Amino acid sequence: MRLARDTLIADSGFLIALFDAREPHHAAAQSFLQRQPQPLITVEAVLVEVSFFLAGGQRRAFLSAVAAGALPVMAMEATSHRRIAELSAKYYALAPDYADLALIDLAERTGLHAVLTLDVQDFSIYRIKGRTCFDLVAWQ
Repeated sequence: MRLARDTLIADSGFLIALFDAREPHHAAAQSFLQRQPQPLITVEAVLVEVSFFLAGGQRRAFLSAVAAGALPVMAMEATSHRRIAELSAKYYALAPDYADLALIDLAERTGLHAVLTLDVQDFSIYRIKGRTCFDLVAWQ
């Protein structure tokens, strides 16, 4: 998959806010995408988390957007699971979830650094390839 340099990594919190009108950051997520129509990308683990937290029509709208290609999903590589296990050990004290670790792996494989997340605390600590900080995109 060829990615534009300005592609943004989408974490679960941003996507839940985008599709759930009851979320406090819903309007901010929608407004951000209208102002900044940059391409997004995520991983399967994020799809699972988002689908768990959305209900009914919101879930259908989210999955339809994914199916339509509005939210490309980067497939894992053969080495991804090994890397995620290494990252889990490294960040053990933070008790990171699998989706966060998969997004770090995504960043390492693609060279993308900009992330849309509500999890500012953890993504401020996570490092890409052990040294590069994530660019926390201000959207809310």
